[in-house]
Amino acid sequence: MPENILDLLEETVSKYGDETAVCDPASSLTWNQLESHARGIGSALCREGADTANMPVAVFAEKSCAMLAAMFGASYAGGFYVPINPEQPSARIASILSVLEPAAVIVQKSLLDTLNNTGWKGRTLLLEDVFDETENKYRLREKRTGINRDTPLYGLFTSGSTGVPKCVLISHGDVLDFIGHFTEIFHFAHSDVIGNQAPFDFDVSTKDIYSSLSTGARMVLIPREYFSTPARLIDYLIDYHVTSLTWAVSALCIISGLKGFSYKVPTEIHRVMFSGEVMPARQLAIWQKYLPDALYVNLYGPSEITCNCTYEVIDHVVQKGEKLALGKVFPGRKVILLDKDGKQVDEIGAEGEIAVSGESLALGYYHNPEQTKAHFVMRDGVRTYLTGDLAMIGEDGKMYFAGRRDFQIKHMGHRIELEEVERGIDSMDGVERSCCAYNQERSLIIAYYTGTIDKRDLHIALKNKLPVYMVPNRFVHVKSFILNKNGKIDRKQLTNLEVVQ
Repeated sequence: MPENILDLLEETVSKYGDETAVCDPASSLTWNQLESHARGIGSALCREGADTANMPVAVFAEKSCAMLAAMFGASYAGGFYVPINPEQPSARIASILSVLEPAAVIVQKSLLDTLNNTGWKGRTLLLEDVFDETENKYRLREKRTGINRDTPLYGLFTSGSTGVPKCVLISHGDVLDFIGHFTEIFHFAHSDVIGNQAPFDFDVSTKDIYSSLSTGARMVLIPREYFSTPARLIDYLIDYHVTSLTWAVSALCIISGLKGFSYKVPTEIHRVMFSGEVMPARQLAIWQKYLPDALYVNLYGPSEITCNCTYEVIDHVVQKGEKLALGKVFPGRKVILLDKDGKQVDEIGAEGEIAVSGESLALGYYHNPEQTKAHFVMRDGVRTYLTGDLAMIGEDGKMYFAGRRDFQIKHMGHRIELEEVERGIDSMDGVERSCCAYNQERSLIIAYYTGTIDKRDLHIALKNKLPVYMVPNRFVHVKSFILNKNGKIDRKQLTNLEVVQ
């Protein structure tokens, strides 16, 4: 039984060493090569003094085979990896690095200027320089003795209500436990070809990476730009013989919504899994029409419980307007609903906050004990994560997602604190005050604001402040806000405000 992810990697290398582990349009690595490069990168980190146990190593690069090797390299050095997406604005990257205080940043050479523009002054290693580093077996052996199930494996940043991103910290044991159940329940095999859609800083990719690692299945990295042209994307899936998709809902809807199947059908796909937001029944029905024999699974769970805690196998053709249940609980977990007083509810029609306990709960939020204490609580002597998500118990006794308890939303597969968006808007010159709302039915973030700045100028300015998925889809310039009895903006009155013409 592997004690850590590196044990699992080496087991797979021993079985399938000369076979392709991962590929992208520009490169590929066998399992032997992936391990060798990861060991070399780990050795480089040790040589540079960036090998402090349990310390973060930021990996700032475009998604690629080399980036994956760097992530495992951080583990070989005794630390944990934190992927940083270069598509984010410099201000947010700077905020992430400030929270993280990494031992080092491994950066792709073409992104060095972008990193420097964030103000980062710490240790920097160029990915291209360390990729072919020679392994130092003695140093890696020394580090390996301190890596166990409780050692941090990776950190992923999510939106924070204070305007500062939060880093969810996941251990080796968390991933080993989850991925063991995941690959067994859904029958992942060495013969699978996994089409990776999600960027490495998005936890959907965790399922791709470690399903591949635990079975020896090939992982095919799909560039982000392919999703802007469905025909190109489908050709790529067909050319690489992809059999399995674990994608964000929004990514699947690109193919079905833009009539990609009228071009070609990737008939080798036999498993389609989705998460991150509610899957529209109309879009799922299109997938079922063209790939009727595929397995379809609705997955639910936030990053803080290591990917997913429930799953619903869709064993029928969905009907227009049908809601999908959250489904069964993964082994080793317990999922319940709590009312406003923290009491469990289980009667038909009841609604409550989803609370999760058992295996694979995150270690907490890195460098953020206050938020860790607020969300990871002891309940009846058991550590429990309060998700902030609401669910309702249907007539069939199953749970159905029912929105958020707070001002957090799920948009384009990402969890977003509307308060963070509002803080970004409020920081702009020419803005007096702002308030955001979310139109669930149309998947639109709507920003209401007062001030002198033009809507177009505000939109452009925010693109340099927030990640693209957090920038509002619509801006409404209003003369003033209506306040409630407590002096706060009355969010129920936003659609009744007088608009600046």
